[in-house]
Amino acid sequence: MPDAKQEAEAGRNRERGPVLPLVLSTAFLAALALSLVWLNIERTKFAYRARNLQRELEQALDLGAKLKAEREHLLSPHELGKKAEALGLGPAKPGRIRRMEAGQPPDKAAGE
Repeated sequence: MPDAKQEAEAGRNRERGPVLPLVLSTAFLAALALSLVWLNIERTKFAYRARNLQRELEQALDLGAKLKAEREHLLSPHELGKKAEALGLGPAKPGRIRRMEAGQPPDKAAGE
């Protein structure tokens, strides 16, 4: 025959039985919800970073196009002519230009 002490412990075990799965499932659902919130925050951070990187790329491409246009302008014959005149340069005088044949060493240049 079970005594009062054993009956009391059996009653506590019956009461504890349905509570443990409820606590575990609640903890699991809370952990799942927190992980979903964390993933959403990370996704948002990556989206902002991707948008910022896209903006930086567009700015770099625009700057590259502007620099290329400026280089082409500065290397145009008209601009080079103006710079040469400002430095006192002009066309070479006759006899100042030497022409070399292909494959010929410099000391055997034509016109010497």
